[in-house]
Amino acid sequence: MSRFAGAPATKWLLILNIAIFFIDVAGVGRESWGRLTPMLAFTMEDTFGRLQLWRLVSFQFLHGGLGHLMFNMFAIYMFGGIVERVLGTRRYLAYYLLCGVAGALFYALLAWVGWLGSGVLVGASAGIFGIIVALIVIAPDMQVMLLIPPIPMKMKTLGMVMLGIGVYTVLTTGNNAGGEAGHLGGAFLGFVLMKFPRLLDWTEFIGKSQIVVKAKTPRMNYQAKVRPRTELNLDTTEIDRILDKVSTEGLHSLTDEERETLHRVSNRD
Repeated sequence: MSRFAGAPATKWLLILNIAIFFIDVAGVGRESWGRLTPMLAFTMEDTFGRLQLWRLVSFQFLHGGLGHLMFNMFAIYMFGGIVERVLGTRRYLAYYLLCGVAGALFYALLAWVGWLGSGVLVGASAGIFGIIVALIVIAPDMQVMLLIPPIPMKMKTLGMVMLGIGVYTVLTTGNNAGGEAGHLGGAFLGFVLMKFPRLLDWTEFIGKSQIVVKAKTPRMNYQAKVRPRTELNLDTTEIDRILDKVSTEGLHSLTDEERETLHRVSNRD
């Protein structure tokens, strides 16, 4: 089965990330407006100072280099489809992007309190850490093969190692502490959303047209009202006789039986 079977959002995340990276690289050497990074990367000054809030999402589709891009896309390719098939496409996409937003916000919080320096944040890693946390919840014992070193490891073990590295790096303000802060922010929100999945129920209503059901007027099946039909097997000479009697002697001269005969004939269909 293809890794993208039942996982269209994962496929499009890969396509968009790769396409945006090369569009961004194509702007190298031009004026700043020719590149996407200055317009879309997350910085506290631009995002909050200038209220360019779209950067909370757009930074997730930028990467600092080809190696950065390849590592993140490999992680999405390997793990994204599994989570999408479990959560459903709408929930998965919202989950992924919200984890990315949480990563930027946690980084901003640490920079605001002075723990980290303020800088530029790019990359899909915060959303990817959300995916990893989802897998720890969904399939903690799933075996994965590391690239370097090439050894098998359970998903929960891999996740804990990566989170441990992130916590250590942030606490010691080591290399790429801002990026690791983003990882931890994405992982934290991912845990909350997996613990309380109803927080994503709103995604089921996005993009769905409201269907108005009009009450139909009950359809009445009217059947023709059939009157009992009396078959008259009367000799026409008898009818003529009665009519002649009316004409010569008047209606009052008819007997009850003759009157009934005329009544039946006049009401005949």
